[in-house]
Amino acid sequence: MHSAKDKRTRREATDSALGVKSFWVSDRQVLSSTRELEAAIADVIFSRKEPRVSIDELARAVHTSPARAARAIFQLKELGYPLHLSHESIRHYPFRWIDLQQLGANPATQRIGRRVEWRLHVCSTQDELKKLKDEAPDGTVLIAETQYGGRGRLKRNWFSGLGGVWMSVLLRPTWSESHQILPMAFAGAVARAIGDVVELSPMLKWPNDLMLRSRKVAGLLAESNYQGNNLDHVILGFGINANIEIARLPKELRRHSTSLSHELGQEVDRTILVRHIIEEVDRSYRDFESGHADEMLEEVRPLCSTLGKEVQVTTAEGIFKGEALDLGNDGQLKVRMSDGTIVSFFAADVKHLR
Repeated sequence: MHSAKDKRTRREATDSALGVKSFWVSDRQVLSSTRELEAAIADVIFSRKEPRVSIDELARAVHTSPARAARAIFQLKELGYPLHLSHESIRHYPFRWIDLQQLGANPATQRIGRRVEWRLHVCSTQDELKKLKDEAPDGTVLIAETQYGGRGRLKRNWFSGLGGVWMSVLLRPTWSESHQILPMAFAGAVARAIGDVVELSPMLKWPNDLMLRSRKVAGLLAESNYQGNNLDHVILGFGINANIEIARLPKELRRHSTSLSHELGQEVDRTILVRHIIEEVDRSYRDFESGHADEMLEEVRPLCSTLGKEVQVTTAEGIFKGEALDLGNDGQLKVRMSDGTIVSFFAADVKHLR
C-alpha cells in the first residue's frame, strides 16, 4: 500500500515533468471528479476551431487548476487522443471520427439505428444510453469515441481507447420469452459484419466474446430492466477493438487480446464497420421479434468455438469441468460432466481447456 504522502509525491513529480505548478487536494476529491473532468476537457479541446489552447484558459473553462487539467490531458493521451502538451498550451490534431451523418436514416434497417447518438468521451455507452431510456425509441444506438468506465461481463473493466467501436443499443422486445439469446445472436451479427467489411472470421467463445486466433477482439454485454415481472427494456453494449494498438492496451490484456487493425496490418474504416454492424443486428432483431429464435441459434452454432471443447465453467456455485456439447433453446451452454450428467449453464465464466 502507498501512503497519501507517497501518492502526493508521485503526482507532484508528474506535474513537474508536465511543466505545471502542483495543485493538491484530497484523494477523495480528485477521484470523485477526475474522469468527468477528462470528458469536459476533451469536449472543450475538440469543439474549438483553433488547434491550440493555453493550459490556463482550458483550466478556467472547466473550473479546475492547471495541474489537474494537465493530468487529465495526459490521461486522454493515454487513450490515444492526438494531443501535444507543452509548458503553457495544448495542441490537438485531427483524427477520423465515426461519421454520424453516414449512419443516419439507413434504408437497409427497420428498427436498429433509426436514431443514432454520438458522444466523444463518456463513462460508458451503457450508462449514457440509460439516461435516454425514457424517451428513446426501440433500436436507439449510442456511440462514443472513448469510454473511461467501459465494462464487460462480471463487471470487468474494458479498455476503451480511441480507435475502437464502443456502442450500445436500446431494445424494447415484444417477444421477451427468449431474450437471453439476443447477446449471442448479436455477437453472431457482429461477426458477420466484420467478415463483410474486412474478411476476417471471428469465432464466438460462449457466451458472447468474439475471438481471432484465440485472442479477444470484441465482446458484448446485456443489461435487462424489468417492471415487476415484465421485461421493460434491454441495453446491449458492443466493444470492438477495431483500430486499437496492442501496445496501448494494459499489460495484463495484451497477451489475450487483439484488434482488427493488428490482424490486418492496416486500419479499418470504423464508420463502414458500424454501418454493417447496425444492418446485421437489425436483421437479427427482426428475426427474433418474428419468433425465429431457433433459426438464430442455428446460425450461431457453427460460429461457437466452445462447442466440442473441454471447458472449465466458473459460477457462483463453484467450478465445473466437462465437455461443451450444445446450446440450449435460450442460449444456455450444455456441458457433460465426468459422471455423464449434463448440466446447463445460463451465465458463467468459461475457459477452454483443450
